[in-house]
Amino acid sequence: MAKRKKSNFQWIKETLELKPDHHWESPPEYNIFVAGRGAVRFNVPRGWISEPQEKSFKFIDKKPPDDDCCLEVSYNHLPPNDWTLFPLKSTLKKIMENDSRDVIERGEVITVKRQTARIMWCEIKFMDTQA
Repeated sequence: MAKRKKSNFQWIKETLELKPDHHWESPPEYNIFVAGRGAVRFNVPRGWISEPQEKSFKFIDKKPPDDDCCLEVSYNHLPPNDWTLFPLKSTLKKIMENDSRDVIERGEVITVKRQTARIMWCEIKFMDTQA
């Protein structure tokens, strides 16, 4: 399943047939989410609900207010530049420290290097105060 965004922030669901030699596999109980022509790809449990946001894409295990788990992803293209010196880890830490939600637990920044990419993320646990 692929998601594509138009310029006015409307999402279009697009299901694409993959070539036989694509090598993208997931366990049988999962679907594969792809954004940016494969720049972002991960497995999402089947049955989870997808909720497009204005600048991100959210997956939840159940319809609110009964949801227990959420996975949200955003993907942005950077303008051409040399980004090797950008302080990505410290920037992400600062963003997570300034999170305005009722954060219960904050994980360490996880870093993965793949060829020319630096991939980083952080997990947080928070109390959802929305009714």
